[in-house]
Amino acid sequence: MGIPFKFPKNTCGESPLAIRNNFNWLSTVFLGLRSACSLPPRLVVCFFVLGFFLFPVLGFASVVDETLEGDAKRALGEIQAAEQHYDTALKMDPGNWRVMRALAEVRFQLKKYEETKQLVDGILAMEVIKRNTVLVTVEGDPEPFEAEIVDERVITPDNGKNNMRNYVDGEAKKPIPHYRLFNVKTGKMLLIPHQSAKIKYEKVPSRVYAYVQDLHAKVENKLISMAGTKGPVEMVELKGGCFKMGSEKAALSERPVHEVCLKPFKMDKFEVSQRAFQAGMGHNPSMFKGADRPAEMITWDEADEYCKKSDKRLPTEAEWEYAARGGTNTEYYWGNNFDASKTNFCDSQCILNIRNKNLSDGFPNTAPVGSFSANPFGLHDMAGNVNEWVSDWFEIRYYRNSPKDNPLGPVRTNPSKRKGGGTQKIYRGGSWRSDANSQRSAWRKGFETDYRLEGTGFRCAL
Repeated sequence: MGIPFKFPKNTCGESPLAIRNNFNWLSTVFLGLRSACSLPPRLVVCFFVLGFFLFPVLGFASVVDETLEGDAKRALGEIQAAEQHYDTALKMDPGNWRVMRALAEVRFQLKKYEETKQLVDGILAMEVIKRNTVLVTVEGDPEPFEAEIVDERVITPDNGKNNMRNYVDGEAKKPIPHYRLFNVKTGKMLLIPHQSAKIKYEKVPSRVYAYVQDLHAKVENKLISMAGTKGPVEMVELKGGCFKMGSEKAALSERPVHEVCLKPFKMDKFEVSQRAFQAGMGHNPSMFKGADRPAEMITWDEADEYCKKSDKRLPTEAEWEYAARGGTNTEYYWGNNFDASKTNFCDSQCILNIRNKNLSDGFPNTAPVGSFSANPFGLHDMAGNVNEWVSDWFEIRYYRNSPKDNPLGPVRTNPSKRKGGGTQKIYRGGSWRSDANSQRSAWRKGFETDYRLEGTGFRCAL
């Protein structure tokens, strides 16, 4: 006679899927059947296999059930258990942003930052809509319809049969959760049981998109902090010499063209990355996160401080233009005609009104530093990507009186006068959010030192 066998109890709070995945339990069933029933091994195997494949039919949790169970575990602080439920739900419905968002949140709590980033990147790649709408397919109705989710879990009113006595006696059915949906086409409110409807989350509501953007920024900051630095920043030695500064074809502030002579100096090969800025300054205000993307949203004072901490300095305006030209006298370092393949500018993917609808540089905003080819001096991104702060104060007519040798810009004379001398520093080079004209080597503009712009960064000199 075999050993008496007792099946393990399934508590009502345990997911059937979890039981299915518990191979130790299945092994116990296998052995128990043999011992209790004295069945031939082949017959036991048949029962085992049949049970394995029938079990999902009998008790497999739906996507929404797993998601809501994850929500419940998360509310109780059981983050790892919540992750398991969300992960199961996502495997059932890989494109479900609702599940992806929840899973990203718990994985961020669990410090699984790379996995979190993959999820938020996936959501941010989806189409954005204004309302929380889904595609609904109801059992028996072949035509799906668009609806706005009002509530994911509604328990219908008790009909008098679902009292506690009946639950204890096992006579009553459990309450059935429903969706409360607003049919966009008909304008009617619907109440549909979970088991009767399939919900497809396709497009991301704008408010959710904005929230996920914030989560994306948080996880990128974590990854950037963990990345540290890649060692010393590569610099290019420039021998100096004389060149023609300015342009006669543009704004008054770029005229007249005048000769400037510089002593030798060094310039960072790349714009300062977020990885380097975070390591040096302990924070990262950039809007478009990425360790190898240029630091932007940087004030002039922050740029100046960073360079000083690195035992360097901001370049003078004359040094910057000399470096940007790369020994050329043309409007752009590559020639007099604009070339979209050479720079990151406001192209067809740019959201601003000045965008060029017919050209594309491959990036909707900032690009990782060094994504575009170097100029003749071996310096990258001297045109486009982000504007770059220089050390000089801005004055529109400064070129009329600029000294020939190693000019340092105008003296700060009147801090209250916006057009010169005291409130604005110069940035150069154009950015992803500016037009083709601003990518010219001679282009210059003054801006307030304490402003943060998503297109403004810097590099250092020595």
